[in-house]
Amino acid sequence: MVVAIGDRMIVCNVEPYLDCLPEIKLHLNEHYEELSVTKGNFPLDPNWETYIRLAEEGSLRVITCRKDGELIGYILFLLHYNLHYRTMLVALEDLYYLKKEERKGRTGINMFKYAEQYLKSVGVHRVIMGTKVHQDNSRLFEYLGYTFFEKLHSKML
Repeated sequence: MVVAIGDRMIVCNVEPYLDCLPEIKLHLNEHYEELSVTKGNFPLDPNWETYIRLAEEGSLRVITCRKDGELIGYILFLLHYNLHYRTMLVALEDLYYLKKEERKGRTGINMFKYAEQYLKSVGVHRVIMGTKVHQDNSRLFEYLGYTFFEKLHSKML
């Protein structure tokens, strides 16, 4: 998906994880600081080996959003067949991010719509998106047609 905004081009695409990993790493600290609910107990320490393995297996898919070639956003999905409905291919969002200064207009909406088009093209039946309670994006997902269907609770031990 290519969107021209003035003389700038915003492009959403599917990219191999290893190709865009160095750029994703540049955004992870800001992403962590903004959204992590376990900062006091656990520092940011991604399991890169598992991400790489999942990408090599084809289970990890990366949607990127670039403005004039610069990475400004991304969504990572884990694809798997549902354990309860073996014919249902599910895309479970692992994380999504859009630079703060780009969170206006339709850039984020276009990134998610592109992701849905791509996921549908590879046979995904259900997309599951999450949102933090302290930075609730429910209105965005409702606008995009998602249904609130489950509450999760967490307890640190």
